[in-house]
Amino acid sequence: MIEPIADVEDMRRHLQWAVEVEHSTIPPYEYAMWSVVDHHSAAATSIKYVVREEMLHAALAANLLNAVGGRPRFTGEAVPRYPEPMRHHDPKLPLVLHLAPASVDLVRHVFLRIEQPEEPGARPEADRYETLAQFYEAIVGALARLGNEVFTGDPRGQVTKGYAGHGGGTLFAVTDLDSALLAIEVIVEQGEGTHTSAPAPVGFDSTTRPTHLKLEPFGFQGAPERAHYWRFLDIVEGRTPLGAVHPMRLDPSSDDLPDGPLRELSRLFDACYSLQMNVMERVWGVGDESPLIDSAMVPLMNHAEKPIALALLREAWPDGSGEVAGPPFAWDPMPLDEMRRLARRLGTVFDLGPTVETLDQVSAVLPTDR
Repeated sequence: MIEPIADVEDMRRHLQWAVEVEHSTIPPYEYAMWSVVDHHSAAATSIKYVVREEMLHAALAANLLNAVGGRPRFTGEAVPRYPEPMRHHDPKLPLVLHLAPASVDLVRHVFLRIEQPEEPGARPEADRYETLAQFYEAIVGALARLGNEVFTGDPRGQVTKGYAGHGGGTLFAVTDLDSALLAIEVIVEQGEGTHTSAPAPVGFDSTTRPTHLKLEPFGFQGAPERAHYWRFLDIVEGRTPLGAVHPMRLDPSSDDLPDGPLRELSRLFDACYSLQMNVMERVWGVGDESPLIDSAMVPLMNHAEKPIALALLREAWPDGSGEVAGPPFAWDPMPLDEMRRLARRLGTVFDLGPTVETLDQVSAVLPTDR
């Protein structure tokens, strides 16, 4: 039998797991999104909405951890290593996360399982969970049992800026039991929805929401978009066709590439991704007052990682397989000055868009102890 969450230290441990689990879904979804040739198609747009909302979920999980006196970790061992089993999932029901191009099989066998709704009457599972809803129900039960006394975190550490999602959701501060329960409700409802929400766009089920929770003060009026599970089911059942897909490498690694510009480009992506994780860890140590939110965290994702990823998928994998490269999303930090020099040099070989300017901008604001 799985033991329930016992005390505040155990709660912090489980909320760090939540940060890692939510984070671990983002690169596989983003990789699949980039693989769709028509980036403006319904399929690519639908996956993009899921990616953005998973970013919200990771951020809300980090706010939850901050609220109970923890410190979210995004670096080092907290970074997923693909392929890897979904963290803390029931090992008797293997669920391995890969970086893979979009396909109906990938969505059916992996993405739908990540977002699978729990069965009615399923028990909370604090570890070795079958569904994420059961994992979060275990956290809800512990929060209700431990009460407001566990919310000892400095409210100034809460982050409410930097999220511009597509669809439902707002990044809000978590400071007490009500806002903590609301954060978990947002995560679960946006992800899996409910068994009864399949026929129509998913909002919140007012018959199951605790009556003391109020959405309006947090700017959350209910999700106007379908929950992730039902978005993915639309792809599997053909209502949202994938269309043409780039033959991106399965689980690419910089180490698998021969020495040369393509390997360096792959490493530059990993360095930018690692820097973003480092910046996020710094941001959640300061809160909304951190200048890094607008000057580093968001620009790194949109104006450094994205153009490098797009440059990678324009390059053939050099083994003659017919595959193209893709972003490895690996933890591989590099000194920022070295990143800037490498980006300048690679910018003469590949179209890197605003990557160089973005790294220069980050260098101007990042503390020198990086």
